[in-house]
Amino acid sequence: MKQFFDSIVRTPGVLFMSMLATGFTVNAGVQFINGTNLEGPNLLAAACLVVGQVALIVVQQLRKVGQNSPALSLQ
Repeated sequence: MKQFFDSIVRTPGVLFMSMLATGFTVNAGVQFINGTNLEGPNLLAAACLVVGQVALIVVQQLRKVGQNSPALSLQ
């Protein structure tokens, strides 16, 4: 299981998307505290990044399984 989580962390783009989602979430919190009522777009952006992360992880894991499977090779 640890190897699975390590492979997710090493997936290209996941760390960058995590930093962006954290930034949008913090910005939404600041907007909420300031009472500007502009936190919605920031939360939407953070949620879209999280969905993108999940999709990226699924695609990368499927790709890795496909590369390691000898039954799918065309040799």
